[in-house]
Amino acid sequence: MIHLYFIGQFVLLGLFYKTLLQNDFQKKIITFSLFFGLLLLVIQYVLEPGLFFKFNLFEIVLTSLLVVVFALLYLYKMLTDSKRYYYITVGIIIYLLASTVLFLVGNLTIGLSKEVRLISWNLNAFFVAVNQLFILYEWKVSFQKKNFVE
Repeated sequence: MIHLYFIGQFVLLGLFYKTLLQNDFQKKIITFSLFFGLLLLVIQYVLEPGLFFKFNLFEIVLTSLLVVVFALLYLYKMLTDSKRYYYITVGIIIYLLASTVLFLVGNLTIGLSKEVRLISWNLNAFFVAVNQLFILYEWKVSFQKKNFVE
């Protein structure tokens, strides 16, 4: 199931950022990255079908870092435009970078004690909560009805 999560997150957030960007070159970068990233994953799973039943770090790193690139492209666009979805974008960048590093470190901690291994999972849970708080704040700022004094 984790493969569906990472690939689904990659595709959905890629399409989300593609709709937010107006520059044709940046849209082409996202389209190419989505296609190329999915192609690499398909090739990897065709060559090694057993990876589908294992924890695939390549998939996590590829999909997460490409989404971070998409978010950074959008953050760059926001320098001159409105700050729409700013907090969600910042939350995604922080969460995906931290999560990717923690997944990479997680494989290195396999031989260590259970307490040490749990630190990376607890940190990941913390960053998930931080990301959710960014999303909540964005919702509050952008979508909550404002009371106007007449």
